[in-house]
Amino acid sequence: MTTLRWPAGRRQSRAISAPLPVQPLLSLLAVLALVMLPFWARLPLWLSLLLALLLTGRAALALRGLKQPPAWVLVLVALLVGRLLAGTYSTLAGRDGGTAMLLLLVALKTLEVTRRRDALLLLLLGYFLTATQFFFDQNVGTALYTLLCALALTACVTLWARPGGAPSHIRPRLALRRSGLLLLQAVPLTVALFVLFPRPDGPLWQMPVSSSTSSKTGLGDSVEPGTVSSLAQDDSVAFRASFQGALPAPEDRYWRGPVLEGFDGRRWSLRPSGLSSPQARGSGAVLNYRLTLEPSGQPWALALDVPINVPAGLRVTSNLQLIAPEGVNTRRQFDLQAVTHFQYGQDAPAEQLALDSYLPAGGNPRARALAASWSGLTPAVRVQAAYRLFQTSGLQYTLNPPLLTSDSPVDELLYVSRQGFCEHFASSFAYLMRAAGVPARLVTGYLGGTVNRSSGGQPYLIVRQLDAHAWAEVWLSGQGWVRVDPTAAVSPARLQGGLAAALPGSVSALDARSGLIPALRLRLDALQNAWNQWVIGYDFARQQSLLARLGLGEVGGARYVLALSLLLFLGVLPALWVRARRGGEPLLLAYRELGKRLRLPMGTSETPAEYARRACALHPARADGIQAVTHEYLDLRYGGGEQTSPVQIRAAQVRALRKRVRRV
Repeated sequence: MTTLRWPAGRRQSRAISAPLPVQPLLSLLAVLALVMLPFWARLPLWLSLLLALLLTGRAALALRGLKQPPAWVLVLVALLVGRLLAGTYSTLAGRDGGTAMLLLLVALKTLEVTRRRDALLLLLLGYFLTATQFFFDQNVGTALYTLLCALALTACVTLWARPGGAPSHIRPRLALRRSGLLLLQAVPLTVALFVLFPRPDGPLWQMPVSSSTSSKTGLGDSVEPGTVSSLAQDDSVAFRASFQGALPAPEDRYWRGPVLEGFDGRRWSLRPSGLSSPQARGSGAVLNYRLTLEPSGQPWALALDVPINVPAGLRVTSNLQLIAPEGVNTRRQFDLQAVTHFQYGQDAPAEQLALDSYLPAGGNPRARALAASWSGLTPAVRVQAAYRLFQTSGLQYTLNPPLLTSDSPVDELLYVSRQGFCEHFASSFAYLMRAAGVPARLVTGYLGGTVNRSSGGQPYLIVRQLDAHAWAEVWLSGQGWVRVDPTAAVSPARLQGGLAAALPGSVSALDARSGLIPALRLRLDALQNAWNQWVIGYDFARQQSLLARLGLGEVGGARYVLALSLLLFLGVLPALWVRARRGGEPLLLAYRELGKRLRLPMGTSETPAEYARRACALHPARADGIQAVTHEYLDLRYGGGEQTSPVQIRAAQVRALRKRVRRV
């Protein structure tokens, strides 16, 4: 008679000292490498190489059957590298430093894996690492990649969570099929919780971002020659705008950013402006749109010129510039209203007008003389004269103008090089206006945008960094601040067709309007925009609107609670159905009938071998039958390895086991 007797202490020591199966361990390391892969591009090169060395080193130790390094070595490495990371990121409490430290600890933990529980702990950390990818980006690609990581991690869990331990040989296709089934069971419950679970009116928490490593793109708080033209080389998305109704005309697509009033002769800079609610009198239709800002690390909310409402989370300055005080460090959405024909600033204070009329002494004698020749004209006619100058002087719009190195950059542009970009023309125009006694300032932002009609619904605008633009504003008595864009005088195509139309030989590859690749990019962007609107942008207001349309009332109401309970029940039904259909469960129930007949229930955490040993001790006369039934159950359930998985166990085998249990 074969017995199932393993002394407890001996069995425990064997479980600890027995080497882990190599194939499942290598699979675990491969899955962790897959999870870490997106982070390596964001980490310092030395840390990426260290992580790769730790993972490959653990794989080499497993293949050669060598011992892991002692714990004190791992602690020393963690302390030394942690000190380096604290110096690199300034802090380990932020997003970048904290994630880098977590990656290091997970990689070091792989060198401590000696038991199954260590492997399961690493898999749990792998799920957490997968979720941290959303700290950096929340686009569709990130979501699909995290889903792939979850599939691989769950497949690895099905190997290590087996009652008999991880098998020595694995079948990846079978493990992935089981993982996919588990994830599919979770889909209905996930959708129900996403749609109906109460959403707060604002974020639950915010992840601090290290200032030394946070990316800052787009417009800054100052402009000098070459500042805006450098952005024209970047085709990354700055923001998207979805309108209710028709899109604004191309000549009205001015997106207002920083308003620069300080000037030192070459550089325009931002001056402190008070937070107020200036009155803008608009004519024409009011445009309602949703603005989706990409992370920039800057506080500017690039609103259509000019905004007439201030959404929650934004402030407006006295210069009609919308700002987010905490900065746009994550993708953010705002519902805005705008008018494109407006008047404001008629009552501008004298102190501001004096600031906007200031010119440093010296420099640009020809420009000063020209402006002085307009002194007999009214301010409005002076503006027209300067505009005609830019129309008729043979100036050229170019992405690569020559450097303005002299002490008189305006004279050099207008009379020598005659080549510039939008910031050159706007800066020179504002200089001429101040020299002519007309208050003027520089406004930076974006002009235009690519219309995307690939979404199948309402078209929307994609505004990229290459659409960055600068223009001037002049103050006229009785009219207030008036927009004047001298670039439109030099290159009217820039106003109507964007940068690609104005410079077809330089940036056509960046902003092409036809062809297979541009069409594919637009379709992918339409997918991203839908993801932003319905997943990332599904906030408290959208949830309340959806509940109202469905007739469920407010969150917490009786109809809401009833619908949530019903959907949660329907969400777990697929998992319950699969559980009921699994062959392993009836087989286990058949074996548990042995405990009912012996009046000795099987413990919830008790293995069949442990139960058989206990039952034989209490019922020695039935020991042979108990052992035989236990062996048959183990052979059916685990004896054939992957070939006799619970799904493959037939009902006839379950009935045969029940008959043998009754004989006992």
